[in-house]
Amino acid sequence: MLEKTFFMLKPDTVSRGLKDEVINRVKEQGFRVIEEKPIKITSELASKLYKIHQDKPFYDGLIKFITSGPAVVVMLERENAVLKLREVMGATDPRKAIAGTIRGDLKEENVLSEYGTIKNLVHGSDSEESFEYESKIFF
Repeated sequence: MLEKTFFMLKPDTVSRGLKDEVINRVKEQGFRVIEEKPIKITSELASKLYKIHQDKPFYDGLIKFITSGPAVVVMLERENAVLKLREVMGATDPRKAIAGTIRGDLKEENVLSEYGTIKNLVHGSDSEESFEYESKIFF
C-alpha cells in the first residue's frame, strides 16, 4: 500500500548546494515527489515542528539552526514510505550514519553547527502520525 511521508532538506543541505543530489537519492529509492517547495522556516513554524523537544537542552539551538537559512519541504510517496525514508536518511547523528545513506555520504567533517546542534542535512517523519502532524504545518 502506498504511504506518504514528510521530508525536509535543512539549511545545511540547501547552503551546500545538495538539494538536487538529495532529491535524486530519494527518487532512486522509488519515492515519488508529490509536492516540493522552498521555504524560509519561521520561529513559529519551527516551534510547531519541534514542540516535542521544547523541554530539552538543545531546543533553542535547534530552532536557531532550522531558521538560519532557506530549507526545502517535500511530500513523498511510496510503499512503506516512512520506514524506507528513515533508512535512506541514515542515523540522526551523521557520525554514526553508514555509507550509502544521505547522512553517511554527505555529512560535513565538522557536524556541529554554530548553535551547538548537529547538522544532519535532512528531517523525515518517524511515523504516520508525525507525517500527519508535520505535513499540516507546511502544506
